[in-house]
Amino acid sequence: MAAKNEGFPLVSIVIPVYNGANYLREAIDSALNQIYKNCEILVINDGSDDGGETERAALSYGDRIRYFAKENGHVSTALNMGIQNMRGEYFAWLSHDDVFYPDKIEKQLRVMEENGVRIVAAPCNYFMDNGRMVPFCTTEFYDRELLENSVFPVIHGMLQFGGLLLHRSLFEQYGMFREDLFTTQDYEFLFRVLRKERCVFMGDIVNGVRVHPLQVGNTSPYVDKERDAMYEMFLRELSEEEQIRIYGSAYNFFYQILVRLVPMRNMPISFAACAERLNRYEGQGGHVLEGEDVYIYGAGLYGRRLLFDLRCRGIEARGFLDKSRALEGQMLDGITCFPLAQAESIACDALIIIASEYREEMAEALRGMGITGYIYKEEYEKKHHMLRLPPPEDAVRGWLLQYQANGWR
Repeated sequence: MAAKNEGFPLVSIVIPVYNGANYLREAIDSALNQIYKNCEILVINDGSDDGGETERAALSYGDRIRYFAKENGHVSTALNMGIQNMRGEYFAWLSHDDVFYPDKIEKQLRVMEENGVRIVAAPCNYFMDNGRMVPFCTTEFYDRELLENSVFPVIHGMLQFGGLLLHRSLFEQYGMFREDLFTTQDYEFLFRVLRKERCVFMGDIVNGVRVHPLQVGNTSPYVDKERDAMYEMFLRELSEEEQIRIYGSAYNFFYQILVRLVPMRNMPISFAACAERLNRYEGQGGHVLEGEDVYIYGAGLYGRRLLFDLRCRGIEARGFLDKSRALEGQMLDGITCFPLAQAESIACDALIIIASEYREEMAEALRGMGITGYIYKEEYEKKHHMLRLPPPEDAVRGWLLQYQANGWR
């Protein structure tokens, strides 16, 4: 094992892996290269069937890591094996295709000590094999009290487990990862924990998340079903007191969940439950916006959510902008998707709202075209109090019926 710092707490870095020889060495190297040296690295081979390549990659590190092999049971079972065998006081999960930056453990331990908490979170970089890198950091747009003392960041998908550091006592108090879940075990666990625990958010980026076609979210047949069940859990489990603390009112809680669900396919259970609950409320909405000309840059989930939200508040976007050639000229949710090249002519008389996880990269593309008349979705929502003030109920019901009638969801 690597040299230890006597008197410093041991940190266990658990790397679950299945058929991951192509990226595993880079992940292990990033764990071994931590500035904070009192770390142990546990590699859990979850029944790889790649002719022994993953095992050979792991065993090549000798006693610098602890290696475990098991029958395939999906990532939650591998994580739980790591937790059961860890010797450290702290736990970090490093996916086999991601990396930790050298100062991750050192910085996060310091933040935990300074704030007296058992869990700390940080933003990340998305990176691709071609060298492209995009920071994903949205926390600066939200009130710290909301971020650190509620499940708001779980509902809004703002947490990536590689950017977390946890004290092992959390597993003793809240249990480990649910082994019947294959794709949402991380968010289900965090939902349990963050209903009770304060989580401090760092500003520093301390890890990189690799984006590639073989990620579980792109290949697993369980994604849609488990995501549907997860949102239904949000709707079922949170008390009215928790709903009000996060969104200002119970009605707005259900509306904000609806906004997230509208553009998602294969979400019948949670969508039906959310729509039914919304129909129980009368006289609790009324937030409308003055008409302004806007285009939405980003025709994915983020952009389509924003379009629905704007419509309910009285603003009809002129169209989407997107760099995808496949979407050029297409009608999405009733409006046209224009190529990014047209942004220069659009920007002179309309506001461009950037709606995507890749917002920093998209802003850079606009600046490269000499365009500064843009705003991030999160900034726009904050400016207009859209997360705390819901639109009129009749407008929500009307647009929801129109979406269903037109097959937009």
